[in-house]
Amino acid sequence: MKTNFQRTAEWLTACGRPADPGSPIKTSVQIGCQIEEIVEFFSCLRLEKEGYAKMLDRVQEDLTWLGMKLKRGEMIAYIPHHLRVDALDALCDIEVTGNGIAHMSGFNKDMADLRVLDSNDAKLVDGKPVLLDGGKITKPPGWKAPDLTDCV
Repeated sequence: MKTNFQRTAEWLTACGRPADPGSPIKTSVQIGCQIEEIVEFFSCLRLEKEGYAKMLDRVQEDLTWLGMKLKRGEMIAYIPHHLRVDALDALCDIEVTGNGIAHMSGFNKDMADLRVLDSNDAKLVDGKPVLLDGGKITKPPGWKAPDLTDCV
């Protein structure tokens, strides 16, 4: 069975986004996508202590702004060569801690991962992405988001 990383790499390659360490623009767009998902997770959090909800809102606003700038190519983020090992370590830690949150919350993350990856594959038509003007990958007619209700 292929790992989540392998399936994601194959999907991105099919979408015209193969690995290209020399192209910070494509990596920057993917960083924007990562930020967008972090904001989506933050929007599901609630803080017990009074007065901190506004802080979380501000963080989400700032990250949303940054993510959109990166995804639109209006700003470029890159990983300097001397920080590539540290960046890879952080990405691995993000995956491990995310899996830890899913475990502690009692989520069936393995099943959810498979459904999300299958859902991404369903965005390809005849092995190719459906693109909007400007190159954004979109969902083809009839596409449905994965149902994760039985994974929680």
